[in-house]
Formats: sequence, structure tokens, C-alpha cells
Amino acid sequence: MLPFFKSLPLAISWLAFLSLITAGSANKLSSEVAIKPTNANFNISAVSAGRFVTSKDGTRIFAEARGDCHKPAVIFIHGFRLGAMAFNEIFNDANWLSQVYLVRYDTRGHGRSDKPLDAAAWASERLAQDFDAVVQSYHLKRPFVLAWSLGGTHVADILSFHPANYLSGIIYDAAIPDMAHIRTISSAATASFILKSVQTSSILQLQEAYIDFINLCHPALEWNFYLACLGDAVIQPRLVTQFVINRTQSSTALLKAGRSGELPLLAIFGADDKAVLKQPVLDVIKGWKKLTVSTLPHAQHFTWVSQPVLFRETVLKWISVHSKQEFSQLAG
Repeated sequence: MLPFFKSLPLAISWLAFLSLITAGSANKLSSEVAIKPTNANFNISAVSAGRFVTSKDGTRIFAEARGDCHKPAVIFIHGFRLGAMAFNEIFNDANWLSQVYLVRYDTRGHGRSDKPLDAAAWASERLAQDFDAVVQSYHLKRPFVLAWSLGGTHVADILSFHPANYLSGIIYDAAIPDMAHIRTISSAATASFILKSVQTSSILQLQEAYIDFINLCHPALEWNFYLACLGDAVIQPRLVTQFVINRTQSSTALLKAGRSGELPLLAIFGADDKAVLKQPVLDVIKGWKKLTVSTLPHAQHFTWVSQPVLFRETVLKWISVHSKQEFSQLAG
């Protein structure tokens, strides 16, 4: 009981008010930044909450963080032809913000980030350096990585140029672990979309392909989010799409980190996912020692949209366990 209050209800009201102020300061949106039209970003002109960070080769990467920076950091990596806005529902959720520090970025070639058109810009090391730029800008130490769909391949890039202890853990969400297995892990419908998006010269076929793919990810998205997904697909140059699909990388360090027991992995799947096949993913990561597999019932490829509560509980519980284990190891 606070001594200077004459009644318990008044004290409780005051504490609630202070709690709201504190939560507001921790969970507030990032400041808006202007996105000026340049050749590098396909002439996009807009404003958006977040910041630009500069990768080692000069490519500008758009990033955003929300929440309390003293909590475990989770960097979200989106999938094919979409951007970081795919995680809007998570980044607007107070339950997430109360538990972890949320960080996301548009990978090169996507969303608000630059879209380089030379092959050298798509070397595996360049994508790892983009991740590094985000880590450094937000002063992160051993973040967790939550990689969705094709975003899963970026973890292989990161670990090819860093030791396993650069990360605290990996969360694959309906993810493709490496570029070498994209065709065996993708469903027939996904493979058809990829083929159309890089080969067809028909505007009509491109439109149909975009719409079919978003429908494949989830059959009943909220309208504004649905349009945002389509918009992200439209602003990617065709040459960039080809680089994204045809780039090469090594998965040696990734698999070594898992099979040696150095990195924990949570692999999440949607039971009703029509874009990514579960068993081929498990075949790629076979032998991963610290592996947890969770299949969410009735979840589509947009797992967190299909099952927001179950997805959140699954991820946060796993992070809580492994954050405590890491703290215990550091203390020892």
C-alpha cells in the first residue's frame, strides 16, 4: 500500500496510470523516415516508421524495432516477394511487446530496402552483412532469429560468416533452410508461382500469380493486409526476383551448428500449409540435436495470422526457456 494515498482504489488507479505511461514509452512506434525515390529502391516515394541502415556494400536496408530493448531480441526475416510488413500483426501485439524486443527488416531487393541489379550484390556474404548492419544499428547481442518461408535461407548465410554463438537460437516458421532444397521443399503450387514470377512476360499472368500466391499463404486475409502483400510483390524488379531465386550459398556451417548441439532450433509448421512441405524440411535438418518441432493445427502458411495466440505462446515459451539457459551458461 502506498502511504500517501488515502484509499486502496486511488492507489491502484495511480499505479495503473503509471503502468500505461511506461508501456506507452516502451511500445511506441518508431519515428517515421522519408523513403525518397532513387534508382536503387525502384523509385519508391513514401514515409514509414523505422530507419535505414547501411550494409557493407552501401546497400540501404530498411529496419524497425519495437518494444523494450532490455528484453530478449528477436529479428524477424520475411519470405519471398513480401517485406517486413508481413509481421504487422505481431509488431502491433502488446503481448509480444511485453515479452521480447521485436526487430524486423526488409531484406535486400524487397519492400523499402534497396534493390541492387548486379549479380555481385547477391553473394551470400552480402545478405549476411545486411543482417549484421541491423544487429549493429540496434546494438543487439546474440539475438534470436525468426525466419519465415524463404527467409529461412538467410540463416545459412549468417552462419557461413559467423560462429554459432553469434545467435541465441533459430526459429524456422514454415521455413526453407537453404537454397539448394527450395524445389523439393516447395509445394507444386508454390513452384508454379515462382516459375511464373521469373519467366512470364504477360502482365495478366503476373497478376494472377501474385494473387494465387497470397491466396495460397492464407485464404482469408484482412483486406488492407492483403493489398499490402500484393503491393510488396509489385515493387520488386523482375531481375531482382531472379537473383533471389537463383542465388547460391553454403549450408555447411548451418548444419554443423545444429548437429554439434551449438544452436537450438524451433521448427514451426502449419498443419494446413499449402506452400511449404514439412517432411522435406525435416529431412534437411536431420540430426539437429537441440530441435523442437511444433505443428500448429489449422494453420496456413501465414501461421501467425491463422493461429495468433498459439503461435505466440509457442515462440515465447521456447524463447523464455532458451534465454534462461543462456543466462545460466553466462553466469557459470
